[in-house]
Amino acid sequence: MSDTQPAGLRPLGIARAALDTDGMVSIGNLPESVAQSWERCVGLGLDTGARQMFESLTSRELADIIERNQRLTHEALPAMASLYEQIRNTRCMVVLTDAQGLILHSLGDEDFLEKAQRVALQPGVCWDERSKGTNAIGTALFENRALEVCGSEHYFRANSFLTCSATPIRSPNGETVGALDVSGDHRGHQSHTLALVKMTAQTIENHLSFDAFPGAFEMRFHSRPEFIGTLCEGLALIDAQGRVLTANRSAEFQIGVPLSQLIGQDFESVFDRRFVQALAHPGRTVELLTHRGVRVVAMIAAPQAAVRQTRVLARPRRETGAHATQRCLSDLHAGDAGMERVVTRLRKVIDHDLAILIQGETGTGKEWLARAVHEESSRRNGPFVAVNCSAIPETLIESELFGYESGAFTGARREGHVGYLRQAAGGTLFLDEIGDMPVSLQARLLRVLQDRTVVPLGGGEPVRVDFQLVCATHQLLERLIAEGSFREDLYYRLAGLTATLPALRERSDILEIASGMLRDLGDGRFRLDDDATRAVRCYRWPGNLRQLSNVLRSALALATPDPLIGLEHLPDEIAAAARLAAQTDTAISAGAAPKVTLDQLELDAIRRAIEACGGNMTAAARQLGIGRATLYRKLQTSA
Repeated sequence: MSDTQPAGLRPLGIARAALDTDGMVSIGNLPESVAQSWERCVGLGLDTGARQMFESLTSRELADIIERNQRLTHEALPAMASLYEQIRNTRCMVVLTDAQGLILHSLGDEDFLEKAQRVALQPGVCWDERSKGTNAIGTALFENRALEVCGSEHYFRANSFLTCSATPIRSPNGETVGALDVSGDHRGHQSHTLALVKMTAQTIENHLSFDAFPGAFEMRFHSRPEFIGTLCEGLALIDAQGRVLTANRSAEFQIGVPLSQLIGQDFESVFDRRFVQALAHPGRTVELLTHRGVRVVAMIAAPQAAVRQTRVLARPRRETGAHATQRCLSDLHAGDAGMERVVTRLRKVIDHDLAILIQGETGTGKEWLARAVHEESSRRNGPFVAVNCSAIPETLIESELFGYESGAFTGARREGHVGYLRQAAGGTLFLDEIGDMPVSLQARLLRVLQDRTVVPLGGGEPVRVDFQLVCATHQLLERLIAEGSFREDLYYRLAGLTATLPALRERSDILEIASGMLRDLGDGRFRLDDDATRAVRCYRWPGNLRQLSNVLRSALALATPDPLIGLEHLPDEIAAAARLAAQTDTAISAGAAPKVTLDQLELDAIRRAIEACGGNMTAAARQLGIGRATLYRKLQTSA
């Protein structure tokens, strides 16, 4: 096998050759976890070049296992959808497995899902080490820790096109119940992917704890108070007698005691005061000292009184009154004329019983806009139920939307399910990615909108519903109608008013938006230096507001405790945009005949991106923030 890997990975090429030719593990040339896994695989007699044989479960067998893992899947699917929204269109997929590595659900880009199926990276197939060799899922479960397996680090050569980041998911008592994984093309590997996977797994684990102990006191703490309310916070659930019921990984780390020893401990055996003393000022922060000498700031909330900070997408959010995040329409722009026109039109139709259709690229803030419409309507005290139609498996979307009676189908909850449409009664129903709703369900939704009644699966009496409908899509519904994948009559029901959100690169208030995000994320303590400001202004932001938010979160973490964010804290492709802009400014200021033209600077940036992406034109276009067709056109023009 030829070694075409970059110079920085040559030790891996040496180790790969030794494994493939002699069955030897070159420990010094490999990450420790990979070397140990390769040794286990050699011990099992696995052939690196063998054609992989796999047994996929039948749909009935898989459904039974999913039913046995119902609590895990119920909490994981919404969080998986949220994670996928952050990495969409990067040739990757999000995978959930059970404790043995059997894939329960997957969600990802269609082109990559097809490629992954060639190596059986799909629901119903087990990816433990014994059957799939070294891989992130099986190796993370074996070692019980988060890790990555990149490209040729996979034991089987057939899997070397993958780069995978996985972490175990544990139950409130510390037992491993599954794994969460992001797998993608190794050429598009992102250094922050494992961090996103770990954060999402903690979201799932937090919700498993909330569900296991619904009546517990919630204690959130951190050595730095600004991290309370973020996924960096320690979380411990405590009973009325002050005994620890469970704690998350951040809490374990800060306290310095493993979960197995924390469970059942009295509050005063962990911290420097009694539980009743810490409860003296509920809802306010209190300073505590752990018995290992670590000082933390904590906030303890009475049962059911704490506002959950973790964000999910496929599960509906039912936020009312003081628990709702207040968003006004005026908060969604900072002077951009295009956004101001959108806001002005929407204000005129609020409370006129018109369905609203929001269009725009992924990440432009469609859900934020829907929430703002809800907050400014007369239904603001009712529920806001948000459902991502692309995040719910097609086999489940009908039952989740319309509800079902007890025993309506195999795997149904014994108590039945009221359905998202009925949960939205009296408030706002937000159907995100409506263009991905299966055609078979579009007729049912149309009847609901016409009759304002819902009939659950399995029978039962029709139930009247009354809600404000807001839908959103990044697709052109007119094109889907022409292709026959979206009903024209439903489109006219949804498009009482159509609002199109501008892309972030088209907005004049991008720097004000970035400053506002930094104020929210860093309590006003952080700012961009001149070079970082130029980068934010010049970059094209293909992921729009969502990408900007993620970049600033990462930059804030990298810059801490320095309050000034510079180019070194930004991703390479964004920093490159600033350097290109600086070169352009220099060339222009040099006079009428600069040594380097703008076209030459642009072509140089394109060639560097192509080289950095190993000749992958799609990845290079994504890095530059342009379409692949534009990339080819610019190369042809320069030829």
